[in-house]
This record gives sequence, structure tokens and C-alpha cells, in this order.
Amino acid sequence: MRWPVLGPKVPKTSNPLTRWLGRRALGLMGWRMTGQWPDEPKLIVVLAPHSSNIDFILSWAVFWGLGLKTSFLAKLSLFRFPLGVIMRGLGGIPVDRSSPQGMVDQMAEQFSKRKQLVVGITPEGTRGAVRKWKSGFARIAVRASVPVLPAIVNYQERMIYLQPAIANVDSVDELLAATKAAAGVGSPRN
Repeated sequence: MRWPVLGPKVPKTSNPLTRWLGRRALGLMGWRMTGQWPDEPKLIVVLAPHSSNIDFILSWAVFWGLGLKTSFLAKLSLFRFPLGVIMRGLGGIPVDRSSPQGMVDQMAEQFSKRKQLVVGITPEGTRGAVRKWKSGFARIAVRASVPVLPAIVNYQERMIYLQPAIANVDSVDELLAATKAAAGVGSPRN
């Protein structure tokens, strides 16, 4: 597999060990990736569908393999000691699920005060089958004026598809529809 080269604006790590580990892990699990990473300093990566705990491992294999510095949102209960130390070290941002509007404000503030920030979010909000995506990622993107990169996981093909970034973040409903279309929600591929 040929790995994309990250542009100069993208937040990167300089750790060759994690890059090697990520690439090796993805290869050993039999997974591949296709598509390009956009040259954006701030980005929300939407991973869909989120149907297994392996999604976390796949995401980190890709992020480390690319040499990408990323963050992710996770439920607050995962940040208790001792797991919390690891979660924060990996770039985790704790989210209180009981306050969804607070999360949008908190993340918009994070994007405004940082020069670079890439955050991975799962639109389903859970690993189980859902009929409706949560709109939190779209609300954050619109509020912070940050593009969205759909990253589609196809378990049958063992492939991760990086779709083109969606830069039109003027409307939550339009962004949600565009992301679902890019993800092929309802198509046979997923």
C-alpha cells in the first residue's frame, strides 16, 4: 500500500517508531487505505460506520502510519485513572454526554485557540446499529468553520476510504447530508 504524503499545513508527529507501528499494524491486520489526506491544519475526521471496538485500533494505525497528530472525543467515564492517563496521552478529549450543546461550544473553543487540530468523531455515537446519525460533528464544524473528512470503513473489503474533504460548512443539515452521501449511507458498499 502506498501511504499519502501529508501537506505542510497538516499537524504531524516526528516519531518514526509510531509511524512504523501504525503501518505494520494495518498491514498485519490485512487492511488497506485509499485516498488523500487534505492539506488542512484544522479538520474533523468522520469515521463511519462505527460498528466495532476495532475501529479505534484501525484509526490509530492509520493516524500513526501517516505520522498525523490527532485528537478524538470519548465519553468522560473513560478518562478515569489509570486509563485516563493513556487516553489523554493519545490526544483524547473527554466529553460529557449529558450536555451535548456544551460539547459543541467546548470543541469550537478548542478549534479557535489552536493553530492545528485534527479530531476524529464517529457520527453514530455508539457501536450499535443506528438509524440516524448524531449531528454533533456537523454542529462543531459549522460553529468552528472547519472542514470535514469522511473516512469510510468497509469491513468486507478491509479497506478504509478517505473521501474528499467537505469544505462547505455553512449549514448543519447540508453538511450532514453531504457527509452521509460521501459515506455512501444506504449504499451496498457499507
